[in-house]
Amino acid sequence: MKQMFTTDNTTTSKTVKIFAPFRLNTAQRKVLVDGQLLDIASPSGRQQGDYLYSTTITLLHEDAAVYTTAPCWASVEVK
Repeated sequence: MKQMFTTDNTTTSKTVKIFAPFRLNTAQRKVLVDGQLLDIASPSGRQQGDYLYSTTITLLHEDAAVYTTAPCWASVEVK
């Protein structure tokens, strides 16, 4: 088991936004990092007619793989 904060690791904070024309259920808003569930995006209102869901995650490594369970017709942004 790795500790989250150690002297040889740098953490990075990323915001994950999911835009969808329809409401998403909880199973469609999961955010996974390197295959493990890290968070579930919360509803953040609407933007240009789409439903917006977002969450902020902390990555142990900047190059970690970030995935979502959003449907293929949804738009995902990681910044």
